[in-house]
Amino acid sequence: MTTPLPTSIRRLVGAVMLLAGPSLIANAAGLKVLSEEDLSKEVGRDGLSFATSLQVDVGSYVFTPYDAAALRHENITVRGTFLSEFDVFQSSVGGADIGSWSVPESSNASPLQIEYDLVVSADGRSLGTAVTYKDFVPKGSKFEFSTGPSGGVDLGWATKLSIGQLLLSPNGRTDTAGQMEISGIKVEGSETPGSPWVIANLKTQSGKFRLPVGSDGESRLNLGVDWPVGADAATGRLSIDKVAFSNGTNLGSSSIGSMQIQYMNIKFR
Repeated sequence: MTTPLPTSIRRLVGAVMLLAGPSLIANAAGLKVLSEEDLSKEVGRDGLSFATSLQVDVGSYVFTPYDAAALRHENITVRGTFLSEFDVFQSSVGGADIGSWSVPESSNASPLQIEYDLVVSADGRSLGTAVTYKDFVPKGSKFEFSTGPSGGVDLGWATKLSIGQLLLSPNGRTDTAGQMEISGIKVEGSETPGSPWVIANLKTQSGKFRLPVGSDGESRLNLGVDWPVGADAATGRLSIDKVAFSNGTNLGSSSIGSMQIQYMNIKFR
């Protein structure tokens, strides 16, 4: 059974046909309805692009790796414009699909302004500070994920970012007493100026996310970066313009010209 189009849509189609002229009307005579089998063969190849104006307010986010410890992010606010692209493509013939989330280098998005209260609790004690990121710009960064050949999820991560200021305020966002300021933070690749630092590469040095079960039957959270295969681990560069404290202490600038992660394995139980 064919369901007729609503009147408003029929009028819109008719208007488009009239504006397009006789050639489109003539060609339309050759159109045919596609079957579900034919439609299943059609794929989108340009991906999706998102331009988002962020006005985010979150009460709290709690990560508890085990009963005696917790990592809390409270009173989270995010402001700014975020432009990103999402694509799904096949790694190889018959291989698993890869999801890719990236921030284009050429975006005109305004820098992000991020604030939250960080609280770390362990062994009956809690330590906390307000955290403020001013002018956070992740242009050029990319995150990829796919099914791991041995289970779990494999990850790829390339980062290029700049941060105008990072403020750590132990007495709250509005109190500068004891505050630490880190200004002019830049992270990028060191091999090619202006390129992102590839911390994990799906082909040559993948990141790992696993939830293996131990011999005691308990699950573990396993995060890490594998050893590089067929190539050296990519190197990155970190530069900081200023590290200062509210009491007047100024540690000046700092930089690391070349750094790399050969292997990392973090387990929570």
